[in-house]
Amino acid sequence: MVKKYYLLIVFGTVCVSLFAQQKKAGYTFHSINNLSLVNGNNAVSGSLQSVNGFKKGSWYAGAGVGIDYYLYRTVPLFADLRYAFGKKKNNFFAYADAGINFNWVQDQFIDNPSNWNGNTSSTFQNGMYTDVGLGYSFQTKNKNALVLSLGHSVKSLKELEKYRDWRTQELLTKINSYNLNRIMIKVGWQF
Repeated sequence: MVKKYYLLIVFGTVCVSLFAQQKKAGYTFHSINNLSLVNGNNAVSGSLQSVNGFKKGSWYAGAGVGIDYYLYRTVPLFADLRYAFGKKKNNFFAYADAGINFNWVQDQFIDNPSNWNGNTSSTFQNGMYTDVGLGYSFQTKNKNALVLSLGHSVKSLKELEKYRDWRTQELLTKINSYNLNRIMIKVGWQF
C-alpha cells in the first residue's frame, strides 16, 4: 500500500518539475524543503517536508509532501499557499497548508498484553492535515533563501481496535480518533 503512495508522490514531483521548466510570464518555480521540530501534548518529534510550486508577486502556491513522525508515522500530502509581506529580499510571510494525512503505520499490528482484554489488533485510517503559521525568509545572493517558520498543525487519523471480551468472547471494535494539535518549528531551504 505504501508503494502506491510512493509512486504517486514520485510521479507528482516529476510532473511538477517538468511543468516548472516551462517558464510562464511572471511565474517562477520554487522548491522549499523543511526540517521540522514537532511538539504537542503526546511527544516531541520530527518531520520532513518538500513543497514545490510557483510564485507570482507576493503570492506562492504549491503542493507538498512530507513524512511526519509525531505519535504515529504518516505521510501528509497537501496544498500550500503563502503570502510575502513587502517587496524586499528578506521578508515575513504567512502560510496555510491543508490536505490528507496518509497513515504509514503497519496495516495491522497485534498486541498481546497481559491485561483482561486479551489479544487486540489495530488498523488505521487516513485523516486530515492542516498547518498555519508565520515565517521569515533570508534571501541569499543567488536568489536561494533560508526559511524559518513557526506554525500550528493538526494531524488526524483513526484507529480501529478489535479485541475479544474476556467474559463473552465476543469480538468488539473500539474506534480511537486522534486529533493531534502540535506546534511546528521549521527550518528550510528555498531554491
